[in-house]
Amino acid sequence: MPSPIYRVIVGYGYRKKGSARHYKYKIIDTFVLTNDVERIKKDKHLRERMIRQVGGKNKELEFTFKNIYVEGQYGNTNY
Repeated sequence: MPSPIYRVIVGYGYRKKGSARHYKYKIIDTFVLTNDVERIKKDKHLRERMIRQVGGKNKELEFTFKNIYVEGQYGNTNY
């Protein structure tokens, strides 16, 4: 049974875990398999993409989500 694919634009902040400095903010435009905002925040693949975008050598990062915009359904998976 194919599941829907949604395009999302996520504004997020990141910093090193335990740091007292302020968050640095970026935007990522990607696809996820759900339109539920709480499940998007916990999505493992989205976190991996964010780590890769900020220079993923240090995986001990804290993330905060500024805004999540679900643009709409873009199709279905093949599996």
